[in-house]
Amino acid sequence: AEQIHKDPNVAYRISDELMAPHIDFPRIARLIVGKHWREASETQRQQLVKEIESLLTRSYVTAMVSYVDQIVEQQKGTRYHRSRYQPGDRKSSVRATIPLEGGQTADVQYQLYYRGEWKIYDIRIEGISVAITYRSSFGEKIKKIGIDGLIAQLAERNRKGEIELPEAIAPEEPVENTHVNVIQPAAAE
Repeated sequence: AEQIHKDPNVAYRISDELMAPHIDFPRIARLIVGKHWREASETQRQQLVKEIESLLTRSYVTAMVSYVDQIVEQQKGTRYHRSRYQPGDRKSSVRATIPLEGGQTADVQYQLYYRGEWKIYDIRIEGISVAITYRSSFGEKIKKIGIDGLIAQLAERNRKGEIELPEAIAPEEPVENTHVNVIQPAAAE
């Protein structure tokens, strides 16, 4: 925790080494963009994946930096729940209850699929899908400014260090060099 406070780039290295290899960013981008994915050209799809990966990585790292003390302090109290996975299943989820300050907990569920290896394609926090929440926000933007407009906006926000986080995980305290926009949970589609 101390190293992350001294140098937030440590959190990026942790993310790059431990998390990113197990996340299917192209699939997450398809989930987030939703029906508009079919309208996108191959070049636009590649750009969307790149910008969404950058946004999600920075969002994850921002949350990690914001909550690192709680994560380290409470790590022994994290409880993983029994999975419903059966041999041969192609999808599964890993659910954990993470203790927070003041006796509160956060329910986190990683949605995974298997294609030669297990990959994360969505994360639910307190039952709210991060991908679906972004889909609602980005869908509105695509209607207003189009796919190219969304790509340009994401690229600019990534360049400036702006992120969007669902309300459930938005940090209460500012994180250095980051501007956090809170997005409201979307209704399940």
